[in-house]
Amino acid sequence: AFAGACGAEAATPALGAPRVGAYRPPARREPKGSRGIYTVAFGEPARQAARELIATIRQHMPDIPIACAAAEPLGVEDIHIQQPDSDVGARRAKIRMYDLAPAEWDTVLYLDADTELVAPVYALFEWAEDGWELVITKDPHTVDTMQSYVRRNNAGDMESTKRTLGSLDALQLAGGMMCFRRGERVKRFFDAWLAEWEVHGQRDQGPLIRALYTHPLRVWLLGSQWNTFTRYLPREQSAGIVHYPGKARRWSGMIPGRTDSQAAWAMVQRHEGQRREQQHGRAQSRRR
Repeated sequence: AFAGACGAEAATPALGAPRVGAYRPPARREPKGSRGIYTVAFGEPARQAARELIATIRQHMPDIPIACAAAEPLGVEDIHIQQPDSDVGARRAKIRMYDLAPAEWDTVLYLDADTELVAPVYALFEWAEDGWELVITKDPHTVDTMQSYVRRNNAGDMESTKRTLGSLDALQLAGGMMCFRRGERVKRFFDAWLAEWEVHGQRDQGPLIRALYTHPLRVWLLGSQWNTFTRYLPREQSAGIVHYPGKARRWSGMIPGRTDSQAAWAMVQRHEGQRREQQHGRAQSRRR
């Protein structure tokens, strides 16, 4: 029924398809245009995480090219996209995925550096190619609404979100995995997302939902098995993407304001100094 209503081609499970938990990937379809995977990696923890992510992409989807936005090349990506290290969470380079991913890619899959593939996820591209402008998952938190987005340091972001949405009882979307098909409406959404993020310069999910409310798209909403946080869902139940939050982070604690502020960069320097001291201490212990 869905295929008939939406013009999608029905897909049946492939007999030899790899299994992850109880999920069986559908048979692959021919691409409608070019595809690619985009990620960002700033700071050594994110760079190492991105290398590990890319290794899993090579394993499960070796035909898909990979672009990485970073200050310096990783050495394992297909395309290095030179970008300044402008905010500690790399949100600008992430949100600018529409502009920074190679223009020849018709369909783009974004993955946070702290994710990994445990199975092929070609279906994400296929759904976008079926006409869904944005393929995305709900937030993994068991409280599904924007009420769970509140933190001690984001009162302004919360107020902006409530003002735009009219309520915080709106579904919270996750920003660590999304797939989109290029088009004018999608471009306007990403421009709005960046503009909203620049207001407070903190996390990106509040700005994302505000941009989506003011620039609606045809959204194919998926469950958390497509962006699996093992705190909430066993790894074995993943449909193909497992997320390890904090793995790529280069600071500890809660940043008091903007992630491009002097205070934020001071937290990065303090964390990196502590990490170097720990590494030196471990090296000293091994020599004894």
